[in-house]
Amino acid sequence: MLQYIYMEKEQKLGIRVFYYYLYNRIIIGTILLIISFVVLSYKAEIISKILSGFNDKAEMVMNYVLLLLFVISGLVLLSRAIISWFEYSNCTYILGENAFSVKRGFFNKREVSIPYRQIQNVSIEHSFSNRAMGVCKLVILTAGNDNNDKDGEAEGVFDVISSDVAEKLKNDLLARSNVQNTVSIGNI
Repeated sequence: MLQYIYMEKEQKLGIRVFYYYLYNRIIIGTILLIISFVVLSYKAEIISKILSGFNDKAEMVMNYVLLLLFVISGLVLLSRAIISWFEYSNCTYILGENAFSVKRGFFNKREVSIPYRQIQNVSIEHSFSNRAMGVCKLVILTAGNDNNDKDGEAEGVFDVISSDVAEKLKNDLLARSNVQNTVSIGNI
């Protein structure tokens, strides 16, 4: 009974999920920042080759363009980090007494409850890049769910969840739903 009381509070997906979101979102800002540094490093050569026929105002325009590029890349990095944090912090789950509940969203809040009796299987999928970051995809298949129906499947899917949290959640869900965990052994 103590396990149910402990699990009644909202649980997070693991801090690695935030790092995953952040990594995927800051690539554009990082590329802009690298381009800014390269252009700044070779500014004198670029100005002399491109703007050789223009006057001194062209150098001033180039300085403003570089400053604008730095500001834009900084704003992109900051906004992507904030979006990543909101996405991470606003996705929680609860292992209740009779159902598994998932809360998602910041502006468009969505809560889905999956009764344990409807859970047929829980699987963990690892891609190479996810495995390198310590995250995975958790899929909860329910009764009456068509595998080709992406809308019906979406409520039982965590696209990104920390691997250790996913393994514990899988074991808890399978135990509560009374589904036997089967392991298939292929040809050796």
